[in-house]
Amino acid sequence: MEAVEYRSVIKFLYLKGQNSTEIHQEMFQVYAEKCPNYSEVTHWVRKFKSGFLSVMDEHREGRPPSVVTEKNISTVEKLTMQDRRITVKQLAFDTKISTGSVETILHDHLNLNKVSARWVP
Repeated sequence: MEAVEYRSVIKFLYLKGQNSTEIHQEMFQVYAEKCPNYSEVTHWVRKFKSGFLSVMDEHREGRPPSVVTEKNISTVEKLTMQDRRITVKQLAFDTKISTGSVETILHDHLNLNKVSARWVP
């Protein structure tokens, strides 16, 4: 069962007037080993008591999108081809992205290596 389905059961039983212990016991009788643990049931009962009645997860900011985009790859490539002696730090400064991302672009996407202070394919 998915988490949303468990939360729906918890919400239903909470609205019927049962407390956390009764809800967990009843869910354990039905779901046995797949039953959510008591602390999770308590957590959701507290949320429902505070007025939050949605069983869906709230939207959360996740990991930021990667800066390794086609636009940044082409920018780094253009700068590198203009000056083959350019440093990773200078590329990072010019493009306003991290040195790690610049290195990823150079090595993984552009297949360039530093040879005799020049970037070569």
